[in-house]
Amino acid sequence: MRSVTKQAPAKRQRKPVTLTPQLERRRALRRQQRAQLLIQIWRVLVLLLLSTGLGWILLRHGWTLEGTNQLIVRGDTGISPALVAKVGGFSFPQPLLEINLKTLESQLRQELPVQSAQVDRRLLPARLDVQLVGQIPVARATRRLAGGMETGMVDGEGHWIQTNTKAPSPAPTTAITVEGWSADKRAVLAKLLEQRGRISDSLQTIVLHPDGAISLRTRSLGLIDLGRDSDRLVQQIDAIVQLNSTMPPHLLDQEQGSIDLSNPDRPELERPAKKPEPAEKVAPEA
Repeated sequence: MRSVTKQAPAKRQRKPVTLTPQLERRRALRRQQRAQLLIQIWRVLVLLLLSTGLGWILLRHGWTLEGTNQLIVRGDTGISPALVAKVGGFSFPQPLLEINLKTLESQLRQELPVQSAQVDRRLLPARLDVQLVGQIPVARATRRLAGGMETGMVDGEGHWIQTNTKAPSPAPTTAITVEGWSADKRAVLAKLLEQRGRISDSLQTIVLHPDGAISLRTRSLGLIDLGRDSDRLVQQIDAIVQLNSTMPPHLLDQEQGSIDLSNPDRPELERPAKKPEPAEKVAPEA
């Protein structure tokens, strides 16, 4: 048999591609656009790096409180910028943008004798504006805490006023003392303070007992027990006004007796029972 040897087909040679002028211009335009895009990306990256660095420098060294002279305290409270800085826990130099305004306002209301506090941040120039509205104390007060009794004051709406030796507070406008202040009795206390002129100009003490009972002490009627039903407070005050004008002074021993007004429709005069006098000793007959 005759062997047949197959020869590999010859490779075809590619003809060189001839670029037309239009195609060459399009390719050159695409190369130019890619180069411009890379340049734009590098510009954006450089600008981002520069702005970040400048922003960090500005935050750390530009918008910074260097001392209390950049704390502007407004309001007739007598509270100094140094005390505001102490309450806020500032550590100078203090970055201005790191101050939480809402937290600072809450701290100022809790620790200083103020009714309201508003804090605003100013960047040019860097400073902190603090607007304070002081509380007007009406009476001295005490309240029970876990560690014992705390002394303070209350305003006309029954709000507790925290005393601070470094924050001057005006003297109370009355000589009344509130004993046993508590937040849940604030509304009742505010009503009593509002009606103090009708109760009596001689009102001395308002006692808020832990069990919810309320009692008053006046120079004219002595001790007055109002009980626990604060819903009858208006009728009880009316009864006190009536007693002030009609009750003979000799009927009440202000040192020991008291008036029970827990039921204002039936006031009761309570006087302690007199101790029996000791029997006279009879001398034995001789």
